Amino acid sequence: MKRRFIAGAKCPKCETMDRIVMLTSGDAEWIECIECSYSENRPTHVEEPTEPAVPDEVGVIQFKPRQPK
Repeated sequence: MKRRFIAGAKCPKCETMDRIVMLTSGDAEWIECIECSYSENRPTHVEEPTEPAVPDEVGVIQFKPRQPK
């Protein structure tokens, strides 16, 4: 089992800062508060973003480095 503390995270139950640890075992991931034992599973289903019905006017600009003279 792998344990990682999450810096700056606040527990949703007791609101204590820097007491949340992320635990990983195989494909399962969850967080626990070491202060109050709050536990929450990480969602396994992630919704894919849908494209808007009407395309917006936002474009992608790619910057290239300047060539040395």
